[in-house]
Amino acid sequence: MSVQPIPIATVAIDNIFVIDETIQQQFEEIAVRRLVRKLDWRLIPFIVLIEVISYMNRISTGHAKLMEIESDLNLSEYESNLDISLFFLAYMIFAIPSYFLMRYLGATRYLSLSLLAWGSITVGLAFVRNARELLSVQFLLGMTQAGFFPSIVIYFSFWYRKRDQTMRIAILFGAAIISSALSGILAYGFTYLDGTRGLNSWQWMFLLEGLPMIPLGIITCLFLSNIPDTVQWLDNSEKQLLTNLLRHDAGISDGENVRLSWRQVFYVFIDWRIYLYALINIGILGVIKYINAFLPLLVENMGKSKAEAHLMTAPPYVFAFVCCLLVNYSSSRRNEHGFHLIFCLSITLVGFILMLTLIDRGQAARYVSICIASCGISSAYPLLISWLTNNVGGHTKRSIAIGFVVGIGQIGGIILPLVHYDESTNRRNNFIYIGIVAASLVLVIILRICLMLENRWRDNLSREKYDRVAAIKESCDWHPQVRYVL
Repeated sequence: MSVQPIPIATVAIDNIFVIDETIQQQFEEIAVRRLVRKLDWRLIPFIVLIEVISYMNRISTGHAKLMEIESDLNLSEYESNLDISLFFLAYMIFAIPSYFLMRYLGATRYLSLSLLAWGSITVGLAFVRNARELLSVQFLLGMTQAGFFPSIVIYFSFWYRKRDQTMRIAILFGAAIISSALSGILAYGFTYLDGTRGLNSWQWMFLLEGLPMIPLGIITCLFLSNIPDTVQWLDNSEKQLLTNLLRHDAGISDGENVRLSWRQVFYVFIDWRIYLYALINIGILGVIKYINAFLPLLVENMGKSKAEAHLMTAPPYVFAFVCCLLVNYSSSRRNEHGFHLIFCLSITLVGFILMLTLIDRGQAARYVSICIASCGISSAYPLLISWLTNNVGGHTKRSIAIGFVVGIGQIGGIILPLVHYDESTNRRNNFIYIGIVAASLVLVIILRICLMLENRWRDNLSREKYDRVAAIKESCDWHPQVRYVL
């Protein structure tokens, strides 16, 4: 009589394997969370410090106008408007070339040199004597700032998985929002330095905002590391875990080519999705730059003194900071961007509609409307950039796409003088920005629908079509196995 196998034993053995695998997954999840926390504590505080100090200079234009830089330099209205446009024109022109410079120098050295140049030029801005010098320095300032924000976003991709980048980009932009609030408070203090040692208040502002960036550039070169493999604060097991995480997260869309690929550079300019992201960004950045440039004037027009107007610019940015973190935390947890972006743009639209309808209803109503618009648009920008980084595959293609979308978005700043603020054009400006936000909202809906349909199409590919699409060399996010984040 042969011995029959006991089914219970087989089940028990299977259960042991299942339990072992479950325990192993739990240990891996704990190790990953511990690693991400370690990366956050090491990288995020310093990057936030860089962003807070550097961003103050970007929104000084509105405060400088209140400090009467136009009368001190005898600027005409045309020259004052050209000052803004030249800055953003240089930003747009040098956004993509800055990426190639970053590839040549490495992210750390590029950020360091950018801060050194940025701080030095800002200090020089305090000593311009006429319109020609102001316009020249502003163009140089736009050139040095062009690759800064995209380079930090790209730097995050060296350390974090795509879904982890969403919240870190939100924290990065949140630091910029806090910097905007601090800039208003500091501008209030600078008004009391007017005439000290023969310098005007706007000169003190540029001088004291630019000087800290020079030593910060040197510290950046010493503190930040280019790639995980070279750091001393991760042990070998953590480096290996991070390498495995990033390789698995990249999947087939990034492929094996981590070097500069001219094929992927070409792919950026023939991918219609990237143009949709860029068009949406023109609207979002246009509104952000309008608020940054003219918020002090908007507040002053409510009957506040110049000193009070500087101070009253801080609360809208504080509210925007809180909303930015909450919305992007929700997006990161759900791994969803489209509906969150639609929500943010809808809130912005409500804010501008209220600004238009409540324009004669008192100061408090107008101020609350500005806060609502700021909360919506400030939450939308990091959502869009993280949506882009999640959906564009290929190391080179993703990096160039970030520079392209951020660079093209500066068109919103170039056209800013066309809607310059004063009391007589306030209603017209509100109508213009209601139209801009509405257009961005429609484009987001179109983009999400297109990505959803693309995912469905890939789900139902025949074997012949699958093989034909998969055969594209360096297919990046076009590979039929890739599914877009909605």
